[in-house]
Order: sequence, then C-alpha cells, then structure tokens
Amino acid sequence: MSHSVLIVEDEKTLQDVYKIILTLSGYKVLTANDGVEGLQSIKEHRPDLVLLDIFMPRMSGKEVLKQIDKAKHPAMKVIVYSNLSDSETEQEVLGNGADKFVLKSSMTPQELARMVNEVIA
Repeated sequence: MSHSVLIVEDEKTLQDVYKIILTLSGYKVLTANDGVEGLQSIKEHRPDLVLLDIFMPRMSGKEVLKQIDKAKHPAMKVIVYSNLSDSETEQEVLGNGADKFVLKSSMTPQELARMVNEVIA
C-alpha cells in the first residue's frame, strides 16, 4: 500500500513540482491551496504525511498545525516548511506537533522526496 501525502501550498508551481516528484516516488499525492482546504482534506482523507507551508492566504500553516486533532490523527506526520528561517518559528511549529521544519529555499525536490521517505518510514 502506498502512503498518502497532502501538500498544503498556495504557490501553484511549487505545488505541481512537489506533486510530480512525490508521485514518481510512489506516493498518493493530494493537494490543497491554503490552510482551510488543507484542514478539510486532512479530515476527509487522513493522509500519512502533510507537507505544510507556513505563509498562505485564509489560514497560515501555523494555525493549521494548531487545529489538527492529534487524537484523530496520531500516526500522521507533518513537515512544515517556509522561506522564513528563524529559530522562534522552528521551535513554535515543532512544539505544536510538527515532525520537521525545513527552509523551503534550501530544499531541492529530490531532497524533499528523500525527507518524506525518512519521516514516513
């Protein structure tokens, strides 16, 4: 059975690139364009892993993270990424349940696929 990954990303080009690389890596990939859609998709599809951007319209990744019901999704992994790197943000998202925090600009699509493999394994 292939694992499912939900990409919550408002930047369409990036969303498409991530979807292609993860699909080629054997994952079932779902996408959401903002945090509101992301939360809805988490409730409906219960993905194994969520790739969550921080800065998005309607609802930020930080807010999505706070609203994920950990009791209903105990095994779900979350990788939060952003172009803004500061230790305060990193500590906040990790403290709210993220499994990993990554700087978006420092990550190639191949590195992303490798990281998803590591976190989901």
